Amino acid sequence: MSALPISQTVEKTDANANLSALLESLVCPSCNKPAAKLSIAKYRLTCELCKTKFPVFENGQDSVPWLYADPDQSLIEWKARLNGFLHLNHLEQRRLSDALKDKHTSKTGHERINRTLQAKIENKAQILELISPLKLESKSFEFAVDAMSAFYSKTPKVQGLSSYYNNIFRDWCWDNSENEQLLEAVESTLLDHQHLGRMLTIGAGAGRLSYDMHRKYVPDMSILLDINPLLLFASSSAIQGKKFSLYEFPIAPLNKDSFAVLQNCQAPNPTHENIIHMFADGLNAPFKAQSFNTVLTPWLIDIIPQNLCDFIPRINQLLKIGGQWINTGSLVFFHKDPAWCYSEEEVLELLEKYGFESIASNRKTIQYLNSPISAHGRTEELFSFCVKKVKDVASPPKYDYLPAWIHDVTQPIPGYHEHNIESSKHLLQAQVIGAIDGNRSIEQIGLLIAKQYSLQVDEAIHAVRRIAIDLHESTAKQ
Repeated sequence: MSALPISQTVEKTDANANLSALLESLVCPSCNKPAAKLSIAKYRLTCELCKTKFPVFENGQDSVPWLYADPDQSLIEWKARLNGFLHLNHLEQRRLSDALKDKHTSKTGHERINRTLQAKIENKAQILELISPLKLESKSFEFAVDAMSAFYSKTPKVQGLSSYYNNIFRDWCWDNSENEQLLEAVESTLLDHQHLGRMLTIGAGAGRLSYDMHRKYVPDMSILLDINPLLLFASSSAIQGKKFSLYEFPIAPLNKDSFAVLQNCQAPNPTHENIIHMFADGLNAPFKAQSFNTVLTPWLIDIIPQNLCDFIPRINQLLKIGGQWINTGSLVFFHKDPAWCYSEEEVLELLEKYGFESIASNRKTIQYLNSPISAHGRTEELFSFCVKKVKDVASPPKYDYLPAWIHDVTQPIPGYHEHNIESSKHLLQAQVIGAIDGNRSIEQIGLLIAKQYSLQVDEAIHAVRRIAIDLHESTAKQ
């Protein structure tokens, strides 16, 4: 099926020249239906057929489109994630404020805690500033939300706003050779003087590998696609040459001065030409078939909530014949279905099955997230490959995070053993929590539970104690 082209008004020459050059390759992520005309609207892309309007957010010189099937609902989801970040930040500030009142705290400890508290306060403002183009905090969304659309457009909870936060420091701050090692791992799979043409990065994150590839190999165009506003706006700002500051909070600080360190982030050699940042679902990338010469997937294929054998045909569809797919990152699948947890050999077999021919593949050990101010650090065994598309394969169906029996309410809900376990666990937990009134002890609640479930008293008390421990660990200071 052919797809619908979409367009927008241009106002800032450089930024929109980049975006305009990509318009002919875009499809409407909402309807995916054929049409012949482009619709032009200010600060948005508009579908001529289904009339869906996709915002375009301005970040310095960049015009960054928001290309989701339901753009309004996806903005609401990210506002919820922002609220989650703000709530956690507030809790952290409150705990630090309470810790300052501890009479046993030394002068050195008091200074450490107070410095961390001030950093948390400033970090909230820093995060809000980076994602300010979305206006999520202050904006009252000017659209009605259909309650059912929240189900139909549901995206997986794969990331919070601050997920992969330390990647920003690795990409644009630390000088520890990690970025150079990652680039070398990719280069080890490439042919000499390889031309990248039009390059799409799916899961670009904070953007450093895409930036390094763009500077070294000078592709005709680089599109950096991701779902996370904090990471993508950090990438956009750094690559443009904007300097920004963020507090780093290492898990294992080296000393009292390392608990909260203000880091300055910037690209070593800013550039803007032929680079586009884009918010979109990489599992349903909004492009026509054969739009790219190169697709780059860093640290992606083992974390997507989809069977890899369904994702590979999607990459095939995006590439021209002779185009290349470059992958690098770990190969550690955590799917519940063991059949989805592929070995290195199986991945290479799947690539061949779905229209690719191997150019090179290897494993290389590199440093990974080794912050100069943290006692923690590790190495990572990268699995990198470069494969060439040699034939088209059947177009993949649109990926949907939700199963058919949720969309079609007439279909039976599958019965899973895990559902029964979860149901029992949550019911018991809810009843125990409901019995907590500030007066009852673990033993007293255990007696109630034993009577209700016909359990031995010692078994019931043990179950209540386990739930109480979980509650304590989730709310205690430590």
